Amino acid sequence: MAKFKGYTITSPYGNRSHPISSSSDFHSGVDLVKYHKAPISAFTSGTVIYAGFGNNGTGLGGYGNVVLLRDRNNREQMYAHLDSVVVTKGQTIAQNQVIGYQGSTGYVTGSHLHYEVRKIVEAKPPYGYRPDKKSSTLNPIPYLNNFDLDGLLETGDSGSVVRKLQRDLIKLGFALPKYGADGVFGQETESAVRSFQSAENLAVDGIVGPNTNAKLDKQTTLVSNYPGIIKNGSRGDVVRIIQRRVFAKADGIFGTQTEKKVKEYQQRNGLKVDGIVGPKTWGKLFG
Repeated sequence: MAKFKGYTITSPYGNRSHPISSSSDFHSGVDLVKYHKAPISAFTSGTVIYAGFGNNGTGLGGYGNVVLLRDRNNREQMYAHLDSVVVTKGQTIAQNQVIGYQGSTGYVTGSHLHYEVRKIVEAKPPYGYRPDKKSSTLNPIPYLNNFDLDGLLETGDSGSVVRKLQRDLIKLGFALPKYGADGVFGQETESAVRSFQSAENLAVDGIVGPNTNAKLDKQTTLVSNYPGIIKNGSRGDVVRIIQRRVFAKADGIFGTQTEKKVKEYQQRNGLKVDGIVGPKTWGKLFG
């Protein structure tokens, strides 16, 4: 409960009588109150998927002003009914960074924060929303209590958090050819972390701290959803990630050499050989 210090919990996660309709309802988050227009800080680090008013039919309808974060566990954290938001889509957020202010926007009876954890990450509607709210969300209190809040990961650590780190590194093109995602932070994982830090212009120490975590969050968010066809002439961070995966020079420019490497990748994996990263090639790379 330390994560909610300063808040009063006015409606917990689970079955309840809806405060407006009085009908039986499954509450998919937890309602928290400080005071109207109190600053709301992120409970964990993450990357902003959505920031603004939640329109009906998008999976965010009724929630008013919303900030939706993707955290490093590949879950969506929703901060809803905000009076205003102070972050933007794509922004990397640190733990305890102010993201907005408590409000009463949307379908509410009074000023509060609705905090929800969605299992599915989607960067477009329905943003992880599913009609079966019980099976598509997590109880926020145990989720945060078990969340490794920006703790350091380094050589000698082990477990599911390390395995998640290793899978992210592999997805981003930093190979672990000998041991793979074995859940043990050894020399191979440290070397991959150092390579990632160097590529992202971070301090190269082989330790996964808040800054490295934030960059990992941002990069893995980029490949969590298919952005559309990527081909000769495309540029940017997504191209750079693709280049690492296909063993091309990672300069962020999709030129003839990258096209050649994509064709080689497609041929190795039984895909249509056209040098274009369409949905099937994307799915093989990042699915």
